[in-house]
Amino acid sequence: MGPGRYRERLIPGIGTWLLAAGCVAMLSIAYGAALGAAAGWLCAAVAGAAAVGIILATAPVITVDDAGLGVARARLPWHAVAGISSLDASETVTARDTDARAFLALRPLISRTSVRIDIDDPQDPHPYWLVTSRHPDRFISSLRSGTAARPPSDPPMDRSPQ
Repeated sequence: MGPGRYRERLIPGIGTWLLAAGCVAMLSIAYGAALGAAAGWLCAAVAGAAAVGIILATAPVITVDDAGLGVARARLPWHAVAGISSLDASETVTARDTDARAFLALRPLISRTSVRIDIDDPQDPHPYWLVTSRHPDRFISSLRSGTAARPPSDPPMDRSPQ
């Protein structure tokens, strides 16, 4: 990977997986008791696959590349990044509640801390982005490398989710 490159999928922790497994088990036992063991095992397979699919499909991906920052389907070009800072748990809550226009990609089950990316773009409705990361130091380092390496006239880019 080149300078400023970073990729992270915000997959939930073990607690979420155990909760999903418990729900699948309860559903499978109920169907198995009512309709027989074969129905219970079929239910376990189908519900288990659905649970894994839902958990993985809803886990946003953070990317930092030559074009800028991406969180899920939203993109932020380098020319719009005005500042980067790490926030602890109480600062994250304050920043989350301060401005309703902020772009939030917070996953408190992963981490209560966040990275704040201040925006300097009159066309962007968000004053800043708050993003959870399991590795905030690496994430911030890649963001700083990306902003340092940006071209002086970075063209505007569509940041709206599709």
